[in-house]
Amino acid sequence: MAMQQVLEQLEFETHGQGFTRLDPHLNQWLAASGIDTGVLHLTCLHTSCSLTINENADPRVLVDLAAWMEAVVPQDGHGPVTANGQRHRYRHDDEGRDDMPAHIRTALTAQTMTLSVQGGRLLLGIWQAVYLWEHRAMPHRRRIACHLVGERITERTVPASEASQANLLQRRNGPKLNEVVLSRHQPDAWAEDGGVDTEVDLLIDRLHEIADEQP
Repeated sequence: MAMQQVLEQLEFETHGQGFTRLDPHLNQWLAASGIDTGVLHLTCLHTSCSLTINENADPRVLVDLAAWMEAVVPQDGHGPVTANGQRHRYRHDDEGRDDMPAHIRTALTAQTMTLSVQGGRLLLGIWQAVYLWEHRAMPHRRRIACHLVGERITERTVPASEASQANLLQRRNGPKLNEVVLSRHQPDAWAEDGGVDTEVDLLIDRLHEIADEQP
């Protein structure tokens, strides 16, 4: 099968600082693409939010991640403590005190991600989910570039000759087929029918013939 690719930008609404789960939406998009097996590369097209894979069951994990990030990069508009014990305001603060901290948080995390696709879905661990991590305080509309490369499922048309009963039976093991026929054969049935070959008798004879034929 020839490799195919799809490149599209998807938009997601965030609700301010925090996590927006993406994998259910990505799986819907994958299903619509028709590609069964391949690789999906994601790129976050912004400088104040990022992508991450993390826990999908216990929401306290996301709470702890947010608390850790707040401790490392506070959103109060001030940088780290200097040698003289002071914290100075960031120079880049045109869009608010949370702006420069959001850029730093983005630099510490990831803006791209490559995932395997199997069966038309993301190949993730049972406890894994894909999140868009918003680092700004206000809600935003974010764009994710989705570049999918893979193979589609194609239904093979079987020629009529291949679909015939004889050909299907020829693919079976001849001795095994004979063994099955004999196990179901009733020797006294022919006498009970008055010595007349019935359709069942003729079918059994034909099955023996097919089993002995070479594919």
